[in-house]
Amino acid sequence: MQHPAYSQLRQVTPSAAVVLAPNPSYAALEGTNSWVIRSPEDEFSIVVDPGPEDEGHLNVLQAKGEKVALILLTHRHHDHADGARRFRQLTGAPVRAFDPNYCSGAEPLVDGEVITVDGVTPVVKVVASPGHTMDSVSFFVYTNQAESDQLEGIITGDTIAGRHTTMISETDGDVGAYLDSLAMLEDEGKGVMLLPGHGPEGTDLSAYARKYIDRRNQRLEQIRGVLAERGNDVDINVIVDAIYDDVDPVLRGAAVQSTRVALRYLRNKA
Repeated sequence: MQHPAYSQLRQVTPSAAVVLAPNPSYAALEGTNSWVIRSPEDEFSIVVDPGPEDEGHLNVLQAKGEKVALILLTHRHHDHADGARRFRQLTGAPVRAFDPNYCSGAEPLVDGEVITVDGVTPVVKVVASPGHTMDSVSFFVYTNQAESDQLEGIITGDTIAGRHTTMISETDGDVGAYLDSLAMLEDEGKGVMLLPGHGPEGTDLSAYARKYIDRRNQRLEQIRGVLAERGNDVDINVIVDAIYDDVDPVLRGAAVQSTRVALRYLRNKA
């Protein structure tokens, strides 16, 4: 079974399986990836990003009587987090996120924290990866607690998708923080499976991070070029027309937002 496979539990690594939510869109690609962390013999599981409040999708995440011990969120965006409250009602499991406003029945996540759950063999390490939003985190999935822990994969939420680029939130996103997060994932993700929030998984997260870094820096250089030619007071639509000459009209708004966030970053550095 390969991506995309809607509403089916699909094993990706020995300890991580994915259920693709039926919420496709330009932003969510084929839909949101909800990750189920457990070993085959485990009684309980950890679910990362239950996705939208879609009853059918949430039922698949706890299919066959599987007991969910903990719900984790990579960040607050609706396509990842809206189903968390209802999923807590269905399972009784607490919800943990970096932002305390999205927690229920448990404390907020802490950068560097190692999460162990009774009845779940794999171990999850919380690594702050701000930029897309300031509450974004990645989850490093280890096979077990032994000294020879194997890092099976990294769940990246929207920080890195299986394809295309990622939007940076205009409210609390930050290009500088995002580039730092990508650099961290490039370093930590060499030869490690990418378990993204959208799109297909990948065999080497580091390579994806490098492509993201190069693409973001290319856009920044393009904007610098337009500013040098037209002046710092140039209308943002002129910049968008110059650097997104082949963009789908449906994505025009996203291009404007990305340019606005990039301009804020460049002006803060000046």
